[in-house]
Amino acid sequence: MSKVPKNDLNREFLQFYLSSSLPLMKVGLIITLALFILFAVFNRVMYPGLPETKFYLRFGLIGPFIVTAVVAIYIPALKRFLSTIFIVLNLTTCGVIFYVGQSATLSQPGYQHYSSWVMLVIIGFFTFHRLRFRTLTVIGALMVLSYTLATIINGTLAGNSYAFHSNLFFVIAVYSLGFFMAFTIEKLNWKNFIHKRTLSENYKKLLAETRERKDAVEALRSSEHQYHQTLDSIPDWIYVLDKEMKFVMLNSFLEEEHLRQGFPINCIGKKINKVYPYIPATTLDEINHVFKTGEILIGEQQLFLRDRTIYGETRKVPIFRDNEVIQVMIIMRNRSKEKEIEELKQKNIDQKETLLREIHHRVKNNLAIVVSLLNLQLRNNSDPELRRIIRDIEMRIRSMALIHEHLYRSDNLDRIPLDSYLRSLASIIMGTFSGHKVNLITDLDPAEVSIETALPLGLITNELLTNAFKYAFPIQHQGEITIRLRKGEGDSLTLTVTDNGIGLPENFNMETQTSLGMFIIRLLVEQLDAKIVHRNDHGTSFTMQFRNLIPNTNFSQHTPQS
Repeated sequence: MSKVPKNDLNREFLQFYLSSSLPLMKVGLIITLALFILFAVFNRVMYPGLPETKFYLRFGLIGPFIVTAVVAIYIPALKRFLSTIFIVLNLTTCGVIFYVGQSATLSQPGYQHYSSWVMLVIIGFFTFHRLRFRTLTVIGALMVLSYTLATIINGTLAGNSYAFHSNLFFVIAVYSLGFFMAFTIEKLNWKNFIHKRTLSENYKKLLAETRERKDAVEALRSSEHQYHQTLDSIPDWIYVLDKEMKFVMLNSFLEEEHLRQGFPINCIGKKINKVYPYIPATTLDEINHVFKTGEILIGEQQLFLRDRTIYGETRKVPIFRDNEVIQVMIIMRNRSKEKEIEELKQKNIDQKETLLREIHHRVKNNLAIVVSLLNLQLRNNSDPELRRIIRDIEMRIRSMALIHEHLYRSDNLDRIPLDSYLRSLASIIMGTFSGHKVNLITDLDPAEVSIETALPLGLITNELLTNAFKYAFPIQHQGEITIRLRKGEGDSLTLTVTDNGIGLPENFNMETQTSLGMFIIRLLVEQLDAKIVHRNDHGTSFTMQFRNLIPNTNFSQHTPQS
């Protein structure tokens, strides 16, 4: 039972105690009133001249109080004042008891029945009225006191002490009987009240739980309806299995496919291997794996249907309840068209790669033809200045041809391994100046750059290395040239060409140099948005910093997903 303040509980009990006694009180008071009337009429008719009759009629003074009590019970507006009304009426009855007793005498005919009348009033009071026990005790005691005072005043105690004490004993005995009867009735009603209150609270809780359960069932039904509607609206094949590998639901798209392929439509409760006899064992193993681990499995599956073959993407999704996998949802999406598109894309990419490789190969061959033509011209001309110019042009062409050679052989058609390219270029230049006793050192960090970056870098490196071989060692033709490539922060790279030769003239200025080589270097550095500085310290050093800009287009990365 819920916690209720004591005063509220007592007030609630009094209301219950009084309400439960009203039917009995109505009947008892009406019967008592009827008996009083019948008794008075009987004596009036049968014994009109007896003096006892006049005394008996005095007892009728209690009649109006009984009538008032009955009327109060029948008026709904007075219901909340019934306890007060009954207390006032019974206190007035004490006055009637006193009045009837004190106005009589011991020798008056009928007086011997006065104590019996008082006992009937007392026992009726305890029987019919459902007031609080202490209230009943006090009013009953006042009735006994009224009787005692009346019998003392009318001379019963002085005239007949035995009759006084004997009658008083019976009045007190009846009061005691009413006392214990009222106590027992209240205790029984208290237990009944507590029991009914507990039942009422439990009933209310049961009603609340029933309503909550009904609401929960309704919400669950609505949720399941929305759940099925949602799954039916998805244009994939979806079905749900329980732990026994039995179908729990199929969405409408899968049911339509079942109808089209001749599979059973009413699959709920049937095992999957009965519906799909040729289902791969690997699929069943994957479903069992999801039940055991709760993992989501994504894969691909090729289905051979009656009218066509499709490529599907499958997802096996666990459905949890209380942290346990109770069902697995299998979602299959037809990706046949997507696969065809991906295969077509891959075919186009392969064709583009083949075409680009062929282009790079032909450009390299064409540049090689140009070099061959220059060599023929070189053989037929003895002018040293012209021979030098042709050699320079040949080296520049070779540096460009080498780029196309790397692209032709590379896996990525839009990227060139700069370290490998510079190493090959340095080797070609070293072979051109094979008569010089110069040691060429390469110290290159791995890096990939686009052709837009590699081409000017190759030409710049060609000019710097060629100038170093030509002018850094004019006497002994001995020395050391170092080419370094270093990665910096982010996408920055640093290229350094150093020699330990005679160094540059003191008044050397790259911005004012008019030679073709320096002009090409300045032009290409500007094209790369780079910075180049030179230093004279036991030789010559050129250092260039630039950014590695990789283009977004990358044919090799556009491969279909498996």
